[in-house]
Amino acid sequence: MQISKKAIIVEDNLVLSILYENYLEGMVFKTVGKIKSGEAAVKLVEKYKPDVVIMDIKLEGEMDGIEAAVKIRSFSTSPIIFITGNSDPMHVERAKLVSNSDFLRKPVTEEILSAAVENMLGSS
Repeated sequence: MQISKKAIIVEDNLVLSILYENYLEGMVFKTVGKIKSGEAAVKLVEKYKPDVVIMDIKLEGEMDGIEAAVKIRSFSTSPIIFITGNSDPMHVERAKLVSNSDFLRKPVTEEILSAAVENMLGSS
């Protein structure tokens, strides 16, 4: 199986970060960055131009995942899949304002993430 696509995982929980990396590997993605802060996410997306970004909302640092996604949109159209336990109406509405994104509630199975990635990228 040849790795053909790049992913960045922005998640402050190490166990979940590894879990998502394993899910993505099964979908032929290479994780080029696993980070815990929105600030680092913005820099890595600019550097690696990933095919997909997996983004938690509550992160380490000053910037949450939605703020990071808004900054990323200023230079990138990479699909962003928010995966969060913060599914209150305020977070959902803020996340919906980010173009080319999807919103998943934790916990996420491999099947749910795979369907979201295929939906965002098409089944090419």
